[in-house]
Amino acid sequence: MRFDIIVIGSGAAGLSTAIQLARYNHSVLVFDGGEGRTSWVPRYHNLLGYPQGISGKELLRLGREQAQLYGAEIVKSQVGRIERTGDGDFTVTTSSADYRSRYLVFATGLTDNQPEIPNRYEFAGRSLYYCLDCNGFEFIGQKAAVLGHSSGTIRSAFALLDYTHHVFIATNGHPLEGREEYGDLLKEYKIDVIETPVERFQGTPGGKGKLKALSFQDGSVRDADVALSTYGTQGNSKLAQELNVAVNETGHIVVNEFMETAVPHIYAVGDVINTTQMLVFAISEGVKAAMMIHRSIESKRQPFQA
Repeated sequence: MRFDIIVIGSGAAGLSTAIQLARYNHSVLVFDGGEGRTSWVPRYHNLLGYPQGISGKELLRLGREQAQLYGAEIVKSQVGRIERTGDGDFTVTTSSADYRSRYLVFATGLTDNQPEIPNRYEFAGRSLYYCLDCNGFEFIGQKAAVLGHSSGTIRSAFALLDYTHHVFIATNGHPLEGREEYGDLLKEYKIDVIETPVERFQGTPGGKGKLKALSFQDGSVRDADVALSTYGTQGNSKLAQELNVAVNETGHIVVNEFMETAVPHIYAVGDVINTTQMLVFAISEGVKAAMMIHRSIESKRQPFQA
C-alpha cells in the first residue's frame, strides 16, 4: 500500500500533522505504536478552548477521530524497519505488512529518565511532574521537592521560587553537582539539599496520585505536596537514526525551522525534537511540518500549460 506521507507516532504532534495533511487532500497513514507520554497526563490545563482542562486520553481520542474524519488512516502497529527504495520512496515494515510513501514524519516522542524511586508511577503526572513550563502553576504555594543531582536541578529549584518559597532538593544518594558554586544562593533562598537515598513517595496513589511526603532510607521524612523530576529525557529516535538522520547527545532529532531533517523528505515534530515539552508546541510543529510537506509536493508538479 502506498501513501503520500507516513507519520510514525500518534501523539498530539503526529495527529496534528496528519489532520493538516489530510485537509490538503493528501493520502496519509499514521502508525499508532501504543500509549505514549500524552496518554497518561490526567489533565491539560493550558490548552486554549478547554477552560476546565482535558485529559490526555480524551485529547488523543478526539484527535484520532478528527484525523480519520478527513481521511487519514491510522494503523495500530509498531514499525519494525524502514528502508529507502531505489526510486526514492520509503518502505515501512511492520509485523504484518509493508507500506510505502514519499515522505516520512517522525513523531515518536521521548522517554523520561525516571527517578529511581520504586512507586514513582503511582504519582507521575498527578503530583510528580517532569516539565516546569507545563506544570509550574501546580506548584504555587506548595511544598516542592526537586529530584535530581545536576546543576540543572539547582536551576530548576531556583525557577520554582517564582511559584513557591517551600523548595528542597533530593539527590537520591548522589552528590549535588554545582553545590560549591551555588551553595551561598541555596542558603540565601533556604533551599535544603538532602543527599540521603529516597526510599519511596508517601501519599494517596492511583487516580488521585496525591503526594504527601518523601521518606528516606535513614528513616527521615520530608513533607512534599508536589515533586519535579529533573533527570532529563531521551528521544525515541532509533528508527530515524537507522536512516542516517542526525540526533543530538540525548537522541533528539535535529531539524531546521521548517521541521526538516538533513535527509530529504524526512521531517520530525513534537517531543522527539525536544524544543519544548509543551503540548501547544507539538501541535503547532505538526501543522508547520504539514505545510512544508505540502509546499514541497506542490513544487514538484509541472506548471500548468495552456
